Amino acid sequence: MGPRRTEPGRARATPTDPGRTIAALAGVVLAAAALAGLLAGRAAAASGAARTPDDLVRVLRERARKVNGFLAEISVRAGGTTQSGTLLFLAPESVRMEMTISGLGTQTVVSDGRTLWTITPQARLATKVDLGAVRKSWHRPLPNQATAIRDVFEVVRPGTIRFVKDEPIQGTKTRLFEGIPETGVNAPRDARLPDRIRAWVGEDGLLRRQVLMRGREVLMDASFRIKDTNPRIRAGLFTFDPPSGYEVQDLTESTLKSLRSLERG
Repeated sequence: MGPRRTEPGRARATPTDPGRTIAALAGVVLAAAALAGLLAGRAAAASGAARTPDDLVRVLRERARKVNGFLAEISVRAGGTTQSGTLLFLAPESVRMEMTISGLGTQTVVSDGRTLWTITPQARLATKVDLGAVRKSWHRPLPNQATAIRDVFEVVRPGTIRFVKDEPIQGTKTRLFEGIPETGVNAPRDARLPDRIRAWVGEDGLLRRQVLMRGREVLMDASFRIKDTNPRIRAGLFTFDPPSGYEVQDLTESTLKSLRSLERG
């Protein structure tokens, strides 16, 4: 017996809902939607490598782009739950995230840049999103925690970034910035989207911690410990073939509806 396919309009209740699945790369939908609305900077240190915020952004992006892949440990606290696990990334868009989620168990997110799979073994459930179809309709960079760690400057709201201070995170020198996300600042409060972001960025341009806020409320606090950069990655880690007996749900249309609701916000 092959995988059981569920039409989008007839999906039964499951341990994951579209909102959780869309946000799986970020741990939560908040992270994916707002990550890039973070940063600019201050003048670089005595080396003079960057003398203006724009120069600093350029330098950090150039450094991060030299990292073709990485392995990171992730810890995310949001909505009263905690998620922790590992994230493997290979440029340009390949991602494998293995997470343990309170109350749900283990969950794996796999993407080769064309199809995004979220697999919940305990429920024998796999959801998928056709990323090509989403890009064709959305016409914007898609939320992606892995690429946000590598390039937090991708979707910055101009003129909203300020440098706060230098601060070490887990023994790594970082710069703390605050900024306003492109998406969510004008959304209704019940939309639960952030209107302010705090981000700690390492000298290599990679994100080490982020806190997403709406008003004074912390919506998400995520930390990233980079374990390895440019690692050797074996084939087959970024694709998924549903085993026999798995229920498969296609959430492409649900994803597009969620992205459009963010745009209206």
